[in-house]
Amino acid sequence: MRTYEAMCVFRAEDEIFKRGKEVVREELVKLGASIVKEEDMGQRTLAYPIDKAHQAHYFYYVAEMEPSKANQTEDALRLKTELLRFMMVRRDD
Repeated sequence: MRTYEAMCVFRAEDEIFKRGKEVVREELVKLGASIVKEEDMGQRTLAYPIDKAHQAHYFYYVAEMEPSKANQTEDALRLKTELLRFMMVRRDD
């Protein structure tokens, strides 16, 4: 198993953020990842509007999963409407 970091940018509304956070967690677990760390990075002003949003809520995940599941995870997260943006990278340990 390898370690991956994911930074997720959610819409700033509390309900959407809470639901989105759970959706991402469920998606990771469904694909066999074990979540090592979750960190709320808080709400920030965006440098430029994304889908007419000027504020966003940032959330950071560290998860361990099989490399073959990483691409499936990215594909699944692209379809989630709660996410404005996300980036997932492999962490070198």
